[in-house]
Amino acid sequence: MQLLVSSPWWFIVFCFLAGFGYAYLLYKSQIAQISHKIMALLRFISVTLICFFLLGPVLMQFTTDVQKPKILMVLDNSESVMSGKEAAYYRDEFLKTWYAAGSKLGNDYDVEFLNFGGTVTRSDSAGFNQKKTNMSAVFDHINNTYARQNIGAVVLAGDGIYNRGNNPVYKSLNKHPVLYSIGMGDTSIRKDIMIREASHNALAYLNNRFPIEIGIAAYECSGSSSTLRLVSEGKTLYSQTISIGQKDFYKSVLIELDADKPGTRHIIATLSTVSGEVSLVNNRKDIFIDIIDGREKILLAYQGPHPDLGAIKSAISANQNYEVKALPVQDIRVSELSDYSVAILHQLPGKGSNARDLIAQLRKLQIPIWSIAGYQSAVEQMPMIAPAARIDRSQGRFNESQAILNPDFNTFTLDAVTTASLAEFPPLIVPYGQYAGAGNTEILAFQKIGQVLTRNPLWAFSNQNGEKTAYLFGEGFWRWRLADFNRNASHNASNELVSKTIQYLAVKEDKRKFRAYPVKNLYDEDEAVRFIAELYNASYEPVNDAEVRLSLLNADKKQFNYSFSKNGKRYQLDLGLLPPGAYTYTARAEGISETISRKLLISPLQTELVNTRADFALLRQLSATHGGRFFTARELGQALDAVRSNQSIGSVSFKERKPDELINVKWVFFLLILLISAEWFIRKYEGAY
Repeated sequence: MQLLVSSPWWFIVFCFLAGFGYAYLLYKSQIAQISHKIMALLRFISVTLICFFLLGPVLMQFTTDVQKPKILMVLDNSESVMSGKEAAYYRDEFLKTWYAAGSKLGNDYDVEFLNFGGTVTRSDSAGFNQKKTNMSAVFDHINNTYARQNIGAVVLAGDGIYNRGNNPVYKSLNKHPVLYSIGMGDTSIRKDIMIREASHNALAYLNNRFPIEIGIAAYECSGSSSTLRLVSEGKTLYSQTISIGQKDFYKSVLIELDADKPGTRHIIATLSTVSGEVSLVNNRKDIFIDIIDGREKILLAYQGPHPDLGAIKSAISANQNYEVKALPVQDIRVSELSDYSVAILHQLPGKGSNARDLIAQLRKLQIPIWSIAGYQSAVEQMPMIAPAARIDRSQGRFNESQAILNPDFNTFTLDAVTTASLAEFPPLIVPYGQYAGAGNTEILAFQKIGQVLTRNPLWAFSNQNGEKTAYLFGEGFWRWRLADFNRNASHNASNELVSKTIQYLAVKEDKRKFRAYPVKNLYDEDEAVRFIAELYNASYEPVNDAEVRLSLLNADKKQFNYSFSKNGKRYQLDLGLLPPGAYTYTARAEGISETISRKLLISPLQTELVNTRADFALLRQLSATHGGRFFTARELGQALDAVRSNQSIGSVSFKERKPDELINVKWVFFLLILLISAEWFIRKYEGAY
């Protein structure tokens, strides 16, 4: 403990002088009496203390905090764990030993239980019902959640099978805790035939043929045969006999089918059973394909080569609804512009081509434009596209600008992963200047230059007199694609930004007063199904003064009814998890004659049942990399003993300085009250005022 003051210590002399002077002047005439001497002493002490407190004394206390080692018990809660012959043991005896780890290890450890499947959660129970396994997410969760804690050891129990995320072998744990792995599941090769995968596009186009590739695997089935069938609406579309000639068998079958009518096609792929096979669940795959009767054509016009062109084209092509054609501006035929739904002008008008005729014709045909600016843009000519594209005082200069999401943007919604990624994407090269149209646009992202957040738009939209325009005031989108894949192991975030921009431009203006739609049209069976509804008055202002209801019809013609809840100016509905299959939903609003009826697809997840052979080699490698050991499930008790006997796992002490102003100490307050009260009482007793 240490006492500090904000002023020099010799200032205390003035505190004593103030206390002495006050007491002397008040009691000097009667100082001979004992009672007055006592009162003078009390006044001296109280005044001295009060003056001392004016110096701001701080009491510095030193505390030691001992943090016990945390033992993380991480359990694979996926379906594949229970596919082996010891499933009953895992549900009973193993779980009892697992959740008794706290008492087994004793009070010297802080034990915490985690489950993982598609995600990682804290839980003290397990149902082994997760449809996905993302083992690499365990490492990310521990590194992010327990960054400042004393992690002594990680005990990871599972079958070593993962079907989501990255290979966990290439993941590491911060602070390098010991990792002990517990092998669950069955490593033996059992007799089985399965549909390992069914590869297909989510969309097909009417009157075209679409491919489906079926991957068939078989183990210990040599000399047997099975029949592959594809069935839709009770009609057999394809049939083939598969002869199995070896113990470890794999065959890929490519099938082409006709898209003969629009709508959602539910195709069931099945394999007939082989005598003695251990699992029949993986003999079936449900395939959902949405057949549509056309797609939007997108023109990508440019004046010269640029890496952004390939990045934008790839992002657009990821959406099967769009067909993109990239052409240099000099090769574009004005007579063919009416074929396109949207035109992207990459750095046009530019220093090498003003594209005046092209822009004029696009506006004449009312074709929406997406303007992308860059080094080669003729900034002073950009108002030809739209007034909101005007940039004053540019002087040919450029800045590096980070994208900062506008929280008030409501033209469309973005996935949470996309919004989180946007702030981490590298900066774009943007024109310097005063953005004259900033107040007339819906801004998706602002420009952040250095540490300064501006109100200048980076990505924006406008709709003036029926002319839809999107603006990306910067080049370097190709860097966003690379950053997206590096961060998320996919291009989904950058694809969504482009796809939603094209969708905004391509969709014709909707004058309906009632709209209802699911957040996405295809859900996995482990995803909660959410709907959004919008209601507009005669002036097309959003309102929510009417009841909105939804009825859901499943494949068995059973109907379920729901009511939307109000959320701001919109409505929302969370249906939770639904069984796999094709559904028809119908939405109605009170007082509105129009209804909305569409299809909704819930795709079954069978990934956990395709590969059920445990991979103990991966678990052994993880333990070896992190300084631990591998144990079987029946050796769980030995693993806990190994944790206790590991001398490197111990408590950590932290010394902390806690400053506190002395005036905040309660006994000081009561001391002053006591001194002042005692003096007052004696003065009253002596008859003084």
